[in-house]
Amino acid sequence: MMNLQYISDGSGQTKAVQLQIAIEDWNLLKKKYKEFEEEELAANISEPIPEWQVELGKRELNNIAEGTTELIEWSEAKKQFKL
Repeated sequence: MMNLQYISDGSGQTKAVQLQIAIEDWNLLKKKYKEFEEEELAANISEPIPEWQVELGKRELNNIAEGTTELIEWSEAKKQFKL
């Protein structure tokens, strides 16, 4: 059984469709289309964050809380990095 859910923005425009399928159907699809299973396996691989990176993040959050780190708007960051 497949269920569709339409996701709309504030103006009512459909922006995405979410599909829910029974696990039995998903397993059949994975048998037929091997790339589904490969993507599922890749999505389940997670590596722990190194301790040095966690500590760096904590220090940066501390700096933000103390006001010693300058924050900029996302739109400005995109310009600076040409995104």
